Amino acid sequence: MPTPHLEKPEGWLYHLSHTDLDGYGAQYMVQQAGIRTKFFNADYHDIPTVLAQIFDEIDAAREPATVLITDLNLTMDQANWMLRRRRKLKLPVAIQLLDHHATGAECAEKFDWYYLDTERCATRLTFEAVSDFYQDDQQRELMGKRANFVDVGDRWLKDSDDFRRSIFLIGLIMQDDQLAPPLTDLKRSYRFHLIEGFFKLLESGATLEDIERSVYDLRKEFLKGRVRKRIYNDSELPLNDKFHMLSAEVLDPASIPMLEIDGYKGGVFFNWPYDVWRGVIMELMENQKKMDFAIGVRSNGKLSLRANPGVDIGQIAAKYFSGGGHPGAAGGELNESRLRDLNHAIQVIKNQIEAHSETHSEG
Repeated sequence: MPTPHLEKPEGWLYHLSHTDLDGYGAQYMVQQAGIRTKFFNADYHDIPTVLAQIFDEIDAAREPATVLITDLNLTMDQANWMLRRRRKLKLPVAIQLLDHHATGAECAEKFDWYYLDTERCATRLTFEAVSDFYQDDQQRELMGKRANFVDVGDRWLKDSDDFRRSIFLIGLIMQDDQLAPPLTDLKRSYRFHLIEGFFKLLESGATLEDIERSVYDLRKEFLKGRVRKRIYNDSELPLNDKFHMLSAEVLDPASIPMLEIDGYKGGVFFNWPYDVWRGVIMELMENQKKMDFAIGVRSNGKLSLRANPGVDIGQIAAKYFSGGGHPGAAGGELNESRLRDLNHAIQVIKNQIEAHSETHSEG
């Protein structure tokens, strides 16, 4: 059975995909086709949350829409939830899922919108689904070759001459981008930039060693026009720090919940990569003066705390979080070691501060 062709969406196309090369590669195929699209990405445990977000946005827009899901297989419960939610909208919403994971077989047998093909990766399936939207045969041929290239690494086709090159691109896309976790659209744009830049280098005749040497320049090129020229051209400023500065500049303040502890204002950051957290909070605290201190929380309840001069964060860590350290840098832990998400972490922090205050007020 051939891959179903995507019909021209009446309104927005809402495209949900995975967070690896094949997931972003599928979205890259759509982006290059010029379709008016809102992109979303999810790991498997995030699928319910992101599906709810998509249907909330469709409901708010109150216009026809198309939902495209690639490189993710749904459970039967998730598929049925989506259909129930569509019925409640009372709007024309088309659904198409393109997947290549055999674990989706049960849903594929039941739903006509669930297309399963284990012989082609999601990027290839998506290319075929949107091929009518490319501007001409030349672009269509180019995108087809790039989709086949992704297929080699994603399906581990080791006999292909492109295998080493393809898994290099997989690794490049999966490397930490040094951008703040809430910046999902920017992180996706960065990966589109890497994919496009990689293919241009490869198609110009570059070897893998040439491309590896070019990765720094490719990453830096993404910052052009996004950070101030002074920062972009500063040869004494590490590239990762420039990404951290960009993150701090564009972060929505609402994405960082704030707490007041002992009269000081601090931000709470859940499960951020340490280096990104360190770089971004330096900019937010020291240069932008948006907070007095910052708390980095791991899902196991371990805390890293940093503060501006004038705030003794070591004392705060000792007082409330069974920790300690220096006035500007300290560590601690929460009473719970299995934190579900940011909201859970904040509640546990508040409870711990409250419990300490009650105990000492009684004394």
